[in-house]
Parts: sequence; C-alpha cells; structure tokens
Amino acid sequence: MKDLNKLRDEINSLDQKMKELFLRRMDIVKDIYSYKKEHDLPIYDKTREEEMIKNLLLDIDELLKDYYLKFIKLILDTSKGYQNKLKEKEEK
Repeated sequence: MKDLNKLRDEINSLDQKMKELFLRRMDIVKDIYSYKKEHDLPIYDKTREEEMIKNLLLDIDELLKDYYLKFIKLILDTSKGYQNKLKEKEEK
C-alpha cells in the first residue's frame, strides 16, 4: 500500500489536471454560447444533456454511478450558469 503522502500527491496532481480541463472546457462553453447566440438557439438543450449523461454513465461502476451523475450534473449546471452570465453581461 502506498503511503498517505504519495496518495495525496497523486490527488494534488489530478486536481491540477482537472483545473486545467475545467478552464479549457469553460473556454469551449463560451464559444458554444457565441454559436447559440448567433443561431438563436437556447442555452439549455434537454435532449443533448440527457444523451450526454446516458453515454457518460455507460461504463461507470454501480457503486460510483450516483456520485458521477452528481458530478456531471454539477458540470452541466455550471456550464449553463456561465452561459447565462455571459448573456446577462451582454444585455447590460
């Protein structure tokens, strides 16, 4: 078994990678918002979101599935919130 400090170092490394991926994802979300605005599309696309969740849950261990679902929904809600914030900022 690895010692606690090594495990924490691995978690720290993963957290840094997740931060980088989050920032990259939000840059893409901003571009998606611009596209939706230009093409008069709504921010929320229920069908797309449901399909995305369904596909992401396919290979998740049952013990982790509920936790991963919460994680994904938080990411999706954050993305929609960011798009709404961008829209509000433009409307001012």
